Amino acid sequence: MRRTLLKRSIRNLGALTAALTLAGLATAAPAYAATGPDLRVTATVPQGRWLPNDEIPIDVTITNVGDVKAEGVKGQIWRFSGPYFTVWPNAWGDLYDRGTGASFAPGETRTYRVHGSVGTLDQGDPVFRVRVIGTADADESDNDPEVTVGLVPAGTTDRVAGHLYGDADHDGNPSPGEDLAGVEIHLRSGGPGVIERVTTTDAGGRFTFDAVPVDRYYSVNFDSFPAGWVNPSFGPLRVDGAGQNTALEIRAGRPLTDSLQTSARLDKASYAIGETATGTVTITNVSDRRLTNLWAGCDPVGNGTHLVIPPGQWGDFESAKQAGVLAPGQRVELKVSGKVTDKSSYTGLAHLTCYLAAGNDTSGPVAAATGKVPGKRVDDRGQVWTDKNGNGRVDTGEGVPNTTVTLVTEDNRLVSWARTDANGFATFPQAGVGAYRLRVAGPWQTIGDT
Repeated sequence: MRRTLLKRSIRNLGALTAALTLAGLATAAPAYAATGPDLRVTATVPQGRWLPNDEIPIDVTITNVGDVKAEGVKGQIWRFSGPYFTVWPNAWGDLYDRGTGASFAPGETRTYRVHGSVGTLDQGDPVFRVRVIGTADADESDNDPEVTVGLVPAGTTDRVAGHLYGDADHDGNPSPGEDLAGVEIHLRSGGPGVIERVTTTDAGGRFTFDAVPVDRYYSVNFDSFPAGWVNPSFGPLRVDGAGQNTALEIRAGRPLTDSLQTSARLDKASYAIGETATGTVTITNVSDRRLTNLWAGCDPVGNGTHLVIPPGQWGDFESAKQAGVLAPGQRVELKVSGKVTDKSSYTGLAHLTCYLAAGNDTSGPVAAATGKVPGKRVDDRGQVWTDKNGNGRVDTGEGVPNTTVTLVTEDNRLVSWARTDANGFATFPQAGVGAYRLRVAGPWQTIGDT
């Protein structure tokens, strides 16, 4: 009996082992055994309150699950419904469908972030397929995932509200008594159908705009601003229905001219073209607070007669650094040198004109100095006329004839004289270039100088 039971147990165990082996083989066997490149694609869009013209990201993940290298891999967008989702060609990188395409080794995975945009909210959410194909793909059924981009619903509005204050104590926060009342605030959209709302701050400096249509760009501007305060640079605002603009704090500051004094001088009274002039700019902090992020900029009008000052001479006050610091009452002298330009010969003057700023605040004082540049001489011609009809321009018959006129320097030194012709014109031959005043001899009062 023991022998029989042993044999039976062995036979049963063998059958059980065989069954388990067969079941395991059946479970592990693929439905097909195709070889070659085989791309598998997924695409996701991060959640966001997406608006027209936003750069909306799509993360496209591509894996070659095949056993052969995938070649000529390219990407496209196929629209199903809703507004067109526009992807610029260069957003695809090496997947650009008019290029040679990318390649993926067996088992390789790469994720591409592709940006696109829509032009309207009026057609609902864009629905499209991200289709990625390569040469001789073994299975294209998993190459084109469907994507829906959730836009902000059409007709969504939002509230924009806040507080405008003048930071008299320079602490960067609103304090009692700093509210700015009666300031007109303009909220203007940047879309094709421009929307502009206007309101005025109340006695507490507060303002509200209700039912503001969503837009990714609203500018904020101020009118009727109180004297003595710098009109704040604020915005732009994104209004997307999330309510992030309902408690704005907008700070207006005092101009830097309250805190800084500056002056400039040149080392000589007169220069030749191409000569190097050296200027000294003196800056003094006349306030009771420490000033930081200070910098200087020169040639503010760019007319070509200002000294050409190479960078690197201003130290911490260099515009690229914006790192100047002055303690209360502190004064610094900055020496800078630059070439006198050719254009100075046409005006007879070389200018050193510099303005002081702190970070983005350009309300600082201006320091200016002037040197003479003698040399060129020209015939100068002007007209003396009387505005008989009060229209502010010269009309026929208004020239003053046979009258002696003089050309004098700004310190009233006589340079030349002439008599006007029948139409009131006078010519001063070979006058040196420069700034002059015209004086009329006789019973006339000059109201305009040349």
